[in-house]
Amino acid sequence: MVAIAIYGFTLIMRISPTKLLETLPQTIYFWLPISGIFLGYGFLGYSVRVLTLYGFSPLVWGFLALAIASVWSLAIGYGGLLATMLALGMVVKFDGVNAGFIAIAVAAGTMWLGFSQTDAETDIQQSPNQKLTLQEIASVLVLLAFATFVNLGTYQVLSGVNAAIVTGAVAGSYAVIGSQVKASGITTREALQLFGTLAFLGLTIGWVYGWFTYKVFVPV
Repeated sequence: MVAIAIYGFTLIMRISPTKLLETLPQTIYFWLPISGIFLGYGFLGYSVRVLTLYGFSPLVWGFLALAIASVWSLAIGYGGLLATMLALGMVVKFDGVNAGFIAIAVAAGTMWLGFSQTDAETDIQQSPNQKLTLQEIASVLVLLAFATFVNLGTYQVLSGVNAAIVTGAVAGSYAVIGSQVKASGITTREALQLFGTLAFLGLTIGWVYGWFTYKVFVPV
């Protein structure tokens, strides 16, 4: 249901997927963080599948709202660094300092690649005296919530070193995706369709994976 709602949202954009793909940079610097966001949606889809086993509770509808809002938030491109720090902090909490160091190293590598090929202004580079608008503040809060639930979903599927590596890659993607999208030159509408498509595919795959592999859901 979440994926269907996202798909309907992207159709409203009325942009040809082929045309959009042609406008996107064909470099690893762009597609690495895109892949990280895609993974994040996959783990979120897994969580939604597991939660629906108990019926469509308010929590499930909350996930639906979060998934839709995250598309908008990622297109806005604020709060990535905060989301990265939150995600990495959760790794330390769940798996300890050693796993945290692994996640930080992977995130740092993702961020280095992402930032090395763009001079776009990011929320890291903004003047400390520059105030965020209400829209930007809302975007930051949505992205923080998204990062939190992606991590929770990740730790339902993975653990140990594997979880640390994947979480690090996804966490690093939060920080650089805004810069990469801005540097790509695509419009806000195209960015919305891009993240809407990622959400649709990731949530669907995560849902299907949860359908066939679910055994026991253990809240972290």
